[in-house]
Amino acid sequence: MDVLRLFTFDVIQNLPVREMTATTLDGSYLLTRFRDLLKTHTQVDIATAWTTGGDHLQALADAASRERDGVKVRALVGIAGNATRPYALEKLREITVGDLRIVPEGDRLFHPKLYLFGRKRNGIVTHMAWIGSANFTKAGFGGYSKANEEIMLELGPGEHVDALALWFHDRWNQCPTEPPISEVIRKYTDDWKRNPPNRSVQISVMGSVSHRRDLLDKEHCPQTIEGYRQALEECEDFWKGKEGWEVFNTQGRSYMRVIARRQALLLGNTRWSELDSDSLNQFKGSVHGTETDWWGLMGRLGRNHLREMHQHETQIRASLESVVNAHETEFPDVAVAAMQEVTAIRHVGHGTATLLLALARPDRLLSLNGASAKGLGTLSALSHSTLHRPGNYRALLQWLYDQPWYADGPPKDASLAQVWRFRAALVDAFVYERA
Repeated sequence: MDVLRLFTFDVIQNLPVREMTATTLDGSYLLTRFRDLLKTHTQVDIATAWTTGGDHLQALADAASRERDGVKVRALVGIAGNATRPYALEKLREITVGDLRIVPEGDRLFHPKLYLFGRKRNGIVTHMAWIGSANFTKAGFGGYSKANEEIMLELGPGEHVDALALWFHDRWNQCPTEPPISEVIRKYTDDWKRNPPNRSVQISVMGSVSHRRDLLDKEHCPQTIEGYRQALEECEDFWKGKEGWEVFNTQGRSYMRVIARRQALLLGNTRWSELDSDSLNQFKGSVHGTETDWWGLMGRLGRNHLREMHQHETQIRASLESVVNAHETEFPDVAVAAMQEVTAIRHVGHGTATLLLALARPDRLLSLNGASAKGLGTLSALSHSTLHRPGNYRALLQWLYDQPWYADGPPKDASLAQVWRFRAALVDAFVYERA
């Protein structure tokens, strides 16, 4: 029990006899305890100042979607300071089937952190309650080891918990959200994009790391594909501040756009030597000028490499086709074999070969070049100077496949579908270091 950091007090002053025990929960244990309570209860009411995505939100979604005894959820959420993430509101709207109420900014800050877990027996609903410091956020639920220091008091059924349930009932009735809730979320999202929260607020709800690649290390490793999406979101914050590059915006200077466009050109029917000027520049990722160099995200194709690719296009396409059509169980061996086939061509190195492979199968393969090798080596605990060797590239891919977020899926959530399809190639956003 000590390992779980639970401390039970035999007597809590002023609690009635039937509420003689209470438990304090250390912040590092909240997510585990939350999952346990979701298994044994049929309804949850949440009142929180802020909410974000993360494993806590995915745990709630999983509990709500159980086929036989899915948890019924209601949520009261504040949006002061734009600290609440729009995606989390949209996700909560789905989880609660519309039983979401958003508390607008006003004269008073909506600041409670209350969680009520209900279970109906013999026609009577009894509650357990959490009350304390943790918002329904990634940092609040220990999303990072250096997240906020939190403490929650867990109370069993009794008069004090009944009083908390009555408070929630009254506050729920005082906070009707004008329908449709989707329109309220849309307006908030637009405002959030115009006025994103400052860095200190983001850290208080999402936690903080000093380097992009730390978001994927052992200490901070996301456990779900939703957690990976949230890590990409924070990774994007780093890029916006440094280069103005993005991850998600399919119309902007983003990884999503680069991967999708260069993949289409790589695998399309038009021969690479016959691409028009703009398409060729996008394909090779070496457009000159500060406004267009972001096409080189994932890696660039050198002049000599491109010349050899034109001469051996049929051979290279055959190798790529073997990877595109490979069964899941054939990885990573099929990728290593294809890399060896492509690098056997004169002037085509492992950087070009793995770039082509990652674009062909962004769900499965990593681009490995001078700008990404060090970060990939750090994360995988492999020597970055030897990752280009077939055996070590295989080991690097196996490291990827062993990550919990990588294996979590495919997702039912449509908003996660593209992240899932590009999840391997998107690792470059965490490890790329521009010279």
